[in-house]
Amino acid sequence: MKAKTVSPRGDGGLYATLADVKLVLLAPVLIPTKRSGYRKAEVAFLSARMKFIDRTTSTTWAATIEAARRLHAEAKRVEREREAAATRAATDEGGDA
Repeated sequence: MKAKTVSPRGDGGLYATLADVKLVLLAPVLIPTKRSGYRKAEVAFLSARMKFIDRTTSTTWAATIEAARRLHAEAKRVEREREAAATRAATDEGGDA
C-alpha cells in the first residue's frame, strides 16, 4: 500500500494524494463484460465508495482506494482479453483469405 500523506499541521490527520483522488474518480465502472472478477471488483468498489460517502474516515477512504486499484486492475484484464480476441479474429480472417 502507498505511504499516507500526513497533515502538515501535525494533528494526525491524513490528506488524500491527488493520484489517489484521480484513481477513485476515474474508476472504470459499468464496463460490459461477463468476467466475474471484474463484476466482483466493481461491486466491492461501489460498496466501498458508498461506505466512504456515508462515513467519511481515513479507514473508509483507504478501503475505497484499495477497491479502486483492484477495479482498475480487473478493467485492464478485460481490455487485454478484448485485444487478444480481436487479434485472434483478425488472424483468423487473414488466414481464411
